[in-house]
Amino acid sequence: MQAEKQELTILFCDLLGSTELTERLSLDDFIEVMQAYHRCLYQCITSQYGYVAQHLGDGIMAYFGYPVNFDAAPVKAIRAGFSLIDAVEALVKEDLERFAVDLKIRVSIHSGSVVMADLGIGNRKERLALGGPPNVAARLQVLAPINSVVVSEATYALTKNQFQFDELGSFSIKGMAEKVNCFQPLRETR
Repeated sequence: MQAEKQELTILFCDLLGSTELTERLSLDDFIEVMQAYHRCLYQCITSQYGYVAQHLGDGIMAYFGYPVNFDAAPVKAIRAGFSLIDAVEALVKEDLERFAVDLKIRVSIHSGSVVMADLGIGNRKERLALGGPPNVAARLQVLAPINSVVVSEATYALTKNQFQFDELGSFSIKGMAEKVNCFQPLRETR
């Protein structure tokens, strides 16, 4: 496939404390917890028409607006973020109770122009979003309060009439010349 420019909303979800889990749980139990966690993430993302682009160890990156571009991609990404918070909490209480784990996540979302291109060699090729938005989305997650969602100003501008937000402030992000304004979506307004 040819490289092409596309507007995307990118969701990044990261699990906190996974290193401690590897030390506390047996290998088999750790794998079982991680598989259940990744299944949960996949279901929440795909239920909102997101595309799981990469599993990154204990994190996941998803594209909204790919492979088919649609106007509601930023709204669907925030809904998926809310769903992730609720579903991981339910997963801990219902399916993983016997492991006595308390999984905590952070979700970050950013919208912007990317270049979609096939990268890799042989059967290890992937269609990836290149450019600033994936990096911004990944770096924003450290700004999210635990078990919550944070969005960039770009995503906020596309969804401010659909959700109620708290403004978190402006933050320096590695690789960005200007500070990024961040917002925490609280609830859908309509």
